[in-house]
Amino acid sequence: MTFPIVLDIALGLVFIFFVLSLLASELQEIIGTLLQWRAEHLKQSIEVLLSGNDWEKDAAAQALADALYDSPWIRSLNQEAKGRIARTFRTLVHLIGRIYRTLTGGRNVFGAGKTSGPSYIPSEAFANGLLERMQLGQLWQVLADERLSTFAADKVILPVSNILSDLKASTGNEFLLNAELKQFEQAVQEILADFRRGTVSLPDSLERLVRRLDDFALMARDILPDSHPLTETFMRRLEYIKRGLASTPGERTVLLHKLRPSVAALLEVFDPHSATYQELQRLAKDNNPAAQTLLERLGQTTITPALRASLATLARKAELTSDSALNQVEQFGREIETWYNRGMERATGVYRRNAKAVALMIGIATAISINADSFHIASRLATDPILRSSVTQVADQLVTESSGDLSQDLTQVRTAVDQALADIPFPLGYNEAVIQQQLEAEATWPIPLVQRRFLGWLVSGFAISMGSTFWFNVLKKVVNIRNTGEKGA
Repeated sequence: MTFPIVLDIALGLVFIFFVLSLLASELQEIIGTLLQWRAEHLKQSIEVLLSGNDWEKDAAAQALADALYDSPWIRSLNQEAKGRIARTFRTLVHLIGRIYRTLTGGRNVFGAGKTSGPSYIPSEAFANGLLERMQLGQLWQVLADERLSTFAADKVILPVSNILSDLKASTGNEFLLNAELKQFEQAVQEILADFRRGTVSLPDSLERLVRRLDDFALMARDILPDSHPLTETFMRRLEYIKRGLASTPGERTVLLHKLRPSVAALLEVFDPHSATYQELQRLAKDNNPAAQTLLERLGQTTITPALRASLATLARKAELTSDSALNQVEQFGREIETWYNRGMERATGVYRRNAKAVALMIGIATAISINADSFHIASRLATDPILRSSVTQVADQLVTESSGDLSQDLTQVRTAVDQALADIPFPLGYNEAVIQQQLEAEATWPIPLVQRRFLGWLVSGFAISMGSTFWFNVLKKVVNIRNTGEKGA
């Protein structure tokens, strides 16, 4: 057998493997769409991420994942089909999915009463959904508001009232600076209300307290007699109160650290024995409506220990990388996005491995269903010059007319494949002639323990599972080698 004939046989085998892998890949895509493999794998990957691979906490992770899928951030990504035909097809897909789960005994990963889910979830949607479910933003606001209110009452309003009471007692004037004190207290309450509404940040609120105290000092100096010992004593005591509001940048940083709840401390709210949970419970008992609502919602959310440990690590990183004037919950959300993206990268690798296994099973099933025996195909190409010439001509034409990108020439490739299937008598199928030829070859098969046809199916199945892109690239290389040999002859 000459080298050109060997190249023609190789070209014929590669072309047939390419045709079969193209058909198998389309079949796999259809099955994946009907059974929603991508959406199911995404949901299961999120459950693994939330459970931290702790199968004992798998039920809690599934419940949390179901809750996340109910959040507006993720629910809006699952867009249902519209139109009568589209809805009919969607209903058929859901019915096939239910039948498949019933036959295989698998669970509905999308949750009770759900039939589908998104095939892709952006990291921002996941992070926002998780933060919303854990109520960390609201918890931060409630705790910070309570701490700022307590600080304003104990370190600002009460000391000012005390020194004013001393001044009144010394002067015998019980109405002294009453209007100014009332105005100052109202200004402090406005500052607290603005912070409670979230319109002003915590550092800005502290700065406003300092300015209101300065304004009160100016009004007091205008009313009190100049150069009077009581006036000077009162003003000095006001200055001491002002210094307690962080007179230096270092003191200001320390004070902000005390007033601003850290993200790590917020995460401790899921532990009933933690100081954060006790603080929230105390506020709820004091008839704080926001704290009562939070306590009720948090009771409906279960965070696994593995997830809490992972989030605590991200929280500590957020504290180190965030600006001191920036809400750490926002930085924590960005850390969750990065954590989610890394988890999905690993999940993508798992999906590809699973898809490869499915492709192998589909390839073997395709080979058996159409009787694609690699040994029989090779022997027919070696002994039938007409078949060999027809296959090589179609392969040459396909490579010549394509631009080199299978995805761009998919329509053209399918046309060529359809023509090849119609015009070329491939040695496939279970017709009488093919079966007789296989039986004759089986008689001279040197391995009695393994049937020649069965081994040929396995080889074809492995070849088909390599994918159409792989065989298309190999096809181009073989055609180029073959044409180069012809030109040099």
